[in-house]
Amino acid sequence: MPLSSTASCKWRWREQSGDLMFTLEESARIGESEPRWAAAARKESADSFLARALPSEREESWRYTMIDNFNINKFTSSRASVKSQSRFVMAMEDALKQKKELLDTFMKEKNPGLDKFDYLNSAFWTSGYFVHIPENTDASLIEITLQSGISRNFIIMEANSSAEILEHITGGSGLNSNFTEVHAPKDAKVTVHSLHDAADDVSEFSYKRAYIGRNSSVNWNVGQFGGSLNRIKVDNFFVGEGAHSRTVGVFSGAGKQHMDLSTNAFHSVPNTSSNIIVKGALKGSASEVYRGVIKIEKTAPGTSSYLSDHAIMLGENAVANSIPSLMIDNSEVQCSHSASAGQVDEEKMIYMMSRGLSREQAETMIVEGFYVPVINAIPSIAVREKMTDMIRKRMLS
Repeated sequence: MPLSSTASCKWRWREQSGDLMFTLEESARIGESEPRWAAAARKESADSFLARALPSEREESWRYTMIDNFNINKFTSSRASVKSQSRFVMAMEDALKQKKELLDTFMKEKNPGLDKFDYLNSAFWTSGYFVHIPENTDASLIEITLQSGISRNFIIMEANSSAEILEHITGGSGLNSNFTEVHAPKDAKVTVHSLHDAADDVSEFSYKRAYIGRNSSVNWNVGQFGGSLNRIKVDNFFVGEGAHSRTVGVFSGAGKQHMDLSTNAFHSVPNTSSNIIVKGALKGSASEVYRGVIKIEKTAPGTSSYLSDHAIMLGENAVANSIPSLMIDNSEVQCSHSASAGQVDEEKMIYMMSRGLSREQAETMIVEGFYVPVINAIPSIAVREKMTDMIRKRMLS
């Protein structure tokens, strides 16, 4: 059945008492109809949200992303909505009731290092999607459109299942947060294409998180394009032997946009593998910071993990920062990284212009050629075309 859910919300709080007052403009508060355990989890997250200060640029995970003057105390989310035609998709509001046992298990997992924005999402989400692929099922391509807001999304893969999921996050206004979590406990394969193209005035703080079990693979293709401030964090936890992930990150920034992308690969069991490739271009006064962490525990011999990130800048005012980090506690592994950032090669420009191209035409060819290897690594033709269109919109218009 087609899925369509909408909600628009405003909230405010009293810091002294810790009371949280939540008012929905279009529907009753989601929490009032949730199971007790889910409502309790929301309240716990709200308490943690209130107790934590805003992250500071002095924190390593927030270097180069300045939010010291960010007024989080007065904001309104945009109207959130989720639409899909797939029979494997239902609204999170419905899943809390109909898939209680599954969600009861997976939503209880906690991770260290949660900051105020993590808790904002888990406390205030009002919409989202739930995907459950049964055992021995190939779901093929599932398309989901999210009107950017505050959404919480779960993908649960049973044994010997497979799926390709395209989530397109678009539009919105104000402060948004979109959280997608994948669980693939055993012998499952899923690729998530996540295209972020929020409206120009959106400040977005979004998360991707995967728990990858024995002989499972979770692949991410993340496109970071819209919003005035766009921060995306991708965490992969390798929890079963034979687990694998390939993460591709593509970003394009223009004007005064600021992009913040983090990828984290946490290897804690033997014989797992990860490949991370990030590429992007900036023009105008756009800025970007990429952080890539590979952490290999003592308990993870046989790990193979690779990280690569590259950025080009069109113009003197664009700024790109790269912060790769390898934390290796086992000598029986393969792990490496490469990184580069720089202006478009002027010699290449002059050479191409000497062949009859205008400067604009030469720049267009260089930018498109820069993206080609990473775009072509995405198997889905439809996703490649969508990403290419978004790159042209941002970089070549």
